[in-house]
Amino acid sequence: MSVDTPRESSIADPLPRVLALDAARGIAVLGMFAVHVGPPRESSGAGWLTVFEGRSAALFAVLAGVSLALMSAGAQPVTGRAARRVVVRVAARAILVALLGLALAQLHSGIGIALILTYYGLFFLLALPALWLSARGLALLAAIWAIAGPIESYAIRNQMEQNAFGGHPDFGMLTSWSGVKQAFQMLALTGTYPALTWMPFLFAGMALGRWGIRSLRPRPVLGVGAALALLGYGGSWLVQHPFGGRAHLVELLTRTMSEAGITDFDPGQVIDAAGFGAVSTTSPWWLTVATPHSGTPFEVLGATGVAFLVIGVLMAVVPRTGIALRPLTAAGSCALSLYILQVIAVSVLVPVPDPAATSLPGGIHGPGWPLLALLALGSLVAATLWRYRFRRGPAEWLLHKATYRA
Repeated sequence: MSVDTPRESSIADPLPRVLALDAARGIAVLGMFAVHVGPPRESSGAGWLTVFEGRSAALFAVLAGVSLALMSAGAQPVTGRAARRVVVRVAARAILVALLGLALAQLHSGIGIALILTYYGLFFLLALPALWLSARGLALLAAIWAIAGPIESYAIRNQMEQNAFGGHPDFGMLTSWSGVKQAFQMLALTGTYPALTWMPFLFAGMALGRWGIRSLRPRPVLGVGAALALLGYGGSWLVQHPFGGRAHLVELLTRTMSEAGITDFDPGQVIDAAGFGAVSTTSPWWLTVATPHSGTPFEVLGATGVAFLVIGVLMAVVPRTGIALRPLTAAGSCALSLYILQVIAVSVLVPVPDPAATSLPGGIHGPGWPLLALLALGSLVAATLWRYRFRRGPAEWLLHKATYRA
């Protein structure tokens, strides 16, 4: 998962720092399972799973940015011929990951997982020009993009005739020019993980990696994380409540539903519901929410802060835990493999429902605690056993070999 470089080989005990990143990926993997196959949030005892919604994917994106910084030699980016090798390697990884995402999109299930891998391919390509920026430059770029990107997304989508959002590209879109245009529009603007609002996560992670994460103490990471979380979620609460943003949205929804003849609904549930990558363009006040996958400046800042907090806590805890967190770090080091296995397993265990069928095969009745436990515990055990013998997960090994040879 990591790339050791001559510049960083002299740093004392870098391994726990790398293990902390793997542990953070492990938490993101478990959070991903909770979001995709966990029981409905209104079920008894399942409400706490909402903490993973949006934040697990953001943590993955921030960690991807850290990896990009480490691939380009961490605190001091490489130059010359070595820099060109990094560009080719990242570009090759972007293409392969995007193709993998398109292949997985051909699988169908009764859950409809929002695949992120194709988006990752575009993220990596867009990050190439920023690989040589300093930590300060990357942090500034992330901050500006976190605010300007969602506003620009709102402005562009407000001028579009069709303003649907969500979903992910598939190979079928590549069979016509109109499909290619739709796929690009989805990747950049209207999909579940649009680049216009998701690139700040990668830039923030790159800034953290360029900051010198192998030698950095946890305290500054925790401080930045707390400040961002407070600015994002606290700022949204301030604008929503004391400044009246929520009241404006409640009034808008009530009027809209009344005109449609719908009176039995709770506008608060609509406002607090998780999004599909972007907010509605019916009112600029939607940009003040911080709900998962809303793609607003407040949500981007808050989710980035949570990612930094998770990484900072694990940087402090992992060096002191010995083997206690080994299953978690093992799962994190096999994150791509587990992601692929999850999509395949869900497509088999939770097929598209047949109206005439009363249950699903294998005793798994769709999303719920049994399927979540199967995926979570099975992944932790399988990854731990695999890592006793191999350094990388199978998908990670193939991706490393392919991009390294490129």
